[in-house]
Amino acid sequence: MKFEYNLDDATHDIKQASIAAFLSAAMSTLVIVVAIVTSAEGVFGPFADPINFIDVALVLLCGVGLRFYSRTAAVTLVIYFILAKIFIMLENGRPSGLLFTMIWLYFYWKGIRGTFAYHRLRKEADSSYRSTPVSFYYFVIPVGGIVLSLIILGVSLFGLGMLAESGAFVSPEVTAGDKLSKSDLQLLLDEGIIRPDETVLYFYSTGLTSISDDGNLLTDKRVVSYERIEGVLEVYAANYEDVTEIIVVEEGNFIDDTIVEINTTDDDVFLLFLSALEEGDQTFINELRSRIPSKPDQVEQLTL
Repeated sequence: MKFEYNLDDATHDIKQASIAAFLSAAMSTLVIVVAIVTSAEGVFGPFADPINFIDVALVLLCGVGLRFYSRTAAVTLVIYFILAKIFIMLENGRPSGLLFTMIWLYFYWKGIRGTFAYHRLRKEADSSYRSTPVSFYYFVIPVGGIVLSLIILGVSLFGLGMLAESGAFVSPEVTAGDKLSKSDLQLLLDEGIIRPDETVLYFYSTGLTSISDDGNLLTDKRVVSYERIEGVLEVYAANYEDVTEIIVVEEGNFIDDTIVEINTTDDDVFLLFLSALEEGDQTFINELRSRIPSKPDQVEQLTL
């Protein structure tokens, strides 16, 4: 007896695919929340990032699209699922969860088969049939546009993060000296900003792709700030025993850097600019204060 794939079969496949999408989104949400709350590391470390909720949003959107018999949602779900698994495999260096992957891929594939068959069968039964309901235009497309924008933003931020880790971009945070690249350390030596017998403890630069134009650092011997003005490098430095006063001129935030004024025994004054991200400015200042033999009783706060 020949099996005939009818409208009920197509609807059943679509429903199963949408349920699989909703279940996947629910499971992902649970893993992400637990990973964030517990600050998970190791295998679950990558899930401890709120940006993973973009993945959940896309899967949910595709699940809703399937409820509207959307072929686009069905195809997008399968393609995204495969790409996500490939990315995870490359990230971990080996394939994992193959059984789980095949089960979910089976149900997602049924969504493709169901949606295409559904519209074909409806069209065969009624030549005036409109494949896309009006509600799809008013709900799924606007929501899809928002989610797509978030995905593009997330991918862009992820890409920038990868570039920053690779050294293509300067870190936006105060960085421990042992995290500086060899090329950056060599630049500091070549420019005469640090001496061969010094060890960099903390460093921060406002540069985007290079630290050559400005920077602020602590070594095991000095506090240093430098900037390039009209092509000329200006270096300001003081040995710790020569620092008489540390003044936090302006507290930083997510956007603006913390500004610190350094006064010396020679009546010299220079400024440090420190990123407030991850409280790097406080780490820098605390280390600076701990290395001053006769440090001020307190760090003054100037209210601007």
